[in-house]
Amino acid sequence: MLREKIYFIAAVGTDIGKTFFVENLCRNLQEVTAIKPIASGFVDGDRNSDTVKILSSLGLQNNAKNIAKISPWRFEEAASPHFAAQNCKAEINFLEVKKFCQEAILQAQQQQKYLFIEAAGGIMTPINYDKTFLDLAAELQIPVLLVTANYLGAISHTLTAVKALQSSGVVIEKIIVNQDAPSSANLWSQDISETVENLSKIPTISLAKFFEKLA
Repeated sequence: MLREKIYFIAAVGTDIGKTFFVENLCRNLQEVTAIKPIASGFVDGDRNSDTVKILSSLGLQNNAKNIAKISPWRFEEAASPHFAAQNCKAEINFLEVKKFCQEAILQAQQQQKYLFIEAAGGIMTPINYDKTFLDLAAELQIPVLLVTANYLGAISHTLTAVKALQSSGVVIEKIIVNQDAPSSANLWSQDISETVENLSKIPTISLAKFFEKLA
């Protein structure tokens, strides 16, 4: 089902279900790890934060040391990372984020583990005022699993994300349609999978079917 062992997990926007996807990958695979280098909307003690959910799926203890291993850059404000950092008088150094990811990739390769690197927000979400998560995906040179959902406008958003990734030389292995994302809960009943696959020429599958085949 997965051709590689190391992936960048991106999405067409926020609240699409990237963390839910990563959680389930971690619970369904052996010898696996995951990181979410930048997390906004993080509040100490919140067991529902994305970082803590990933920790739980990996069977790791919820403590400050492990949280820092998953998400070194954490911001309480639920905003684009560059705004969240600026508003607390911090700065996100893109090269340091890239280095953190590269070290995780090297360690996973040495240990022959699966590794999933989760972005924040959508693929064009800014990391700082110069770089986006698209830049990070391109520079890491690892394949992407792109998460989208069923909602009005999703086809255009998904195909736009595909074009952006491809224009930067990023390989998209699969597009995952999360039919249970909050953005899908607006009585939109159309399954976009076939349309997206026909137009993008990239294998597209619902999240439920993905895990059925992964089992």
